[in-house]
Amino acid sequence: MAGVFDTANVTLIIAGVLLLIAAFVIRDQTQFQISQLRSERMALRNEEKRLSERRDEIELMVTQVGDALMRADRRASTFDKGPEQTWNILEALGSVAESQKE
Repeated sequence: MAGVFDTANVTLIIAGVLLLIAAFVIRDQTQFQISQLRSERMALRNEEKRLSERRDEIELMVTQVGDALMRADRRASTFDKGPEQTWNILEALGSVAESQKE
């Protein structure tokens, strides 16, 4: 009568225990890798939010600079036309003054 602890059964029990230990080790390593990946994902998500906020700030600055340049261009245009308009007004006043003298 073969006993419960004959060589074949002991070998199977040892193999089963070794497989369980291997499974636990692999599971722990996998859980550790998953937790690292989760941490990296959270860091990337935070970095993405930070970069998105920075992009919004830059877009706002670009808009403000564009508006300021447009206003400056209008002022420069006005200043360029100012002397010519002043000269035309003075000429018109001069013509009115001469016509009143006569």
